Amino acid sequence: MAEWVPLLSDSDETTALASEAVDSIAQSLINRDYVIGKEASYHYRPYEDALLYAYLALARDDIHWAHRAAECLNSAIDRADEETGYLGLFGGLAGLGWTLEHISKLFRHLSSSNDATDSPAANPVAIFTEDDEDDLLADVDALILRELRRDDPSRCYDLISGLVGFGTYFMERWPKKTAVQGIAAIFDQLELLAEVTDVGITWRSNPDLLPDSDKVKCPDGCYNLGVAHGIPAIIYFLSTASHPDIVNIDRANRLLEGAMSWLIAHQLPHTARSRFSPWIIRGQEPIEGRLAWCYGDLGIAAVLLQVARRSGRTDWQEFAHALLDHCLAWPSQVSGVHDAPLCHGATGVAHIFNRIYQGDHDARCRDAALEWYKRALVMRRHGNGIGGFASLTVPEPAQSIVWEANPGFVDGAIGIALALIAATTPIEPRWDQSMLLSAITTV
Repeated sequence: MAEWVPLLSDSDETTALASEAVDSIAQSLINRDYVIGKEASYHYRPYEDALLYAYLALARDDIHWAHRAAECLNSAIDRADEETGYLGLFGGLAGLGWTLEHISKLFRHLSSSNDATDSPAANPVAIFTEDDEDDLLADVDALILRELRRDDPSRCYDLISGLVGFGTYFMERWPKKTAVQGIAAIFDQLELLAEVTDVGITWRSNPDLLPDSDKVKCPDGCYNLGVAHGIPAIIYFLSTASHPDIVNIDRANRLLEGAMSWLIAHQLPHTARSRFSPWIIRGQEPIEGRLAWCYGDLGIAAVLLQVARRSGRTDWQEFAHALLDHCLAWPSQVSGVHDAPLCHGATGVAHIFNRIYQGDHDARCRDAALEWYKRALVMRRHGNGIGGFASLTVPEPAQSIVWEANPGFVDGAIGIALALIAATTPIEPRWDQSMLLSAITTV
């Protein structure tokens, strides 16, 4: 693994608070001493617990946590046939597959560092390390490839539940033959769904895929600018899939350059609080965004910095760094951050600044990350939620907000704990590849 420098040192009192919060979240997950919120239950899957246990195994150098992760994944595999058939990356079968593939790599690292035995009881790697003739994920590959062959002109393209999410799963599976086939098929689908405009190339979110409350606002659909559900995730995928063994470079560059042109053309005036709106709806004025991963300038900046670096385009690099500068100058009192999860909360903001700092060594990002980690820990309330953290949700249709116990990865306690582990240990948080926050090094 690449070198990763913990921002919080052993002498920092915040480190003790963060470590205690991680322990409390992990113990709460084991004990199941909470009632999961109604909104959270729609998306959370118990296999997400395994991601936290696996990183605890590395961070604590403790095989006990590796066994917990293995047990969790075994249970999820046993129940996979009972699932509803949802294939998405977040909460679906592709998510289970991504987690299994990702953790198997972490366990191989742990095995080599601990000189584990060949016994499955002592070495969880033996459970998940399969050869090509006995691949536990072959069926998942086949299911997703079958879905990609299905003719659907209104297909969902996003990271959370659509094409880019499938692409992220297949990138984790690289260089298997099915991964190459999957990434190529996803590119073909995105090429078919693309809209060519006067200012570049874009993709429309079909109204059939929107929540009921949003269908009223945008009956013809919208153009989504969030990383979780929108065009920045496509841009990331295109920059990664541009590989001679997968997609013709000229085809890939045509889509990538067109998409970047379209996105840059739709930034808000510099007098606005945010550079980008969460979405664009024909006939309506764009609204200002917030400081967040899911819908916000910071998530877009994190994606574009990687795309610009990978492409070598100095104009894109200048644009991405200007967007980062804007995020760093954003007043915290109007950030729109009210809870702690990765998706749109304080640890998400902290982790993105931390991830950027680890690559660019910009001291401003280090300072911002430290400040947001501290803000996240202040949000903790003992006895609430999971390990003291509750998640803020707005039920559909939009009513008054509610605070819920949410164990989830992207919008709950598991993600909070993972971000705090990344702040306090030298273990690189490669889990954030699933959020498109770090480079896919295998493609």
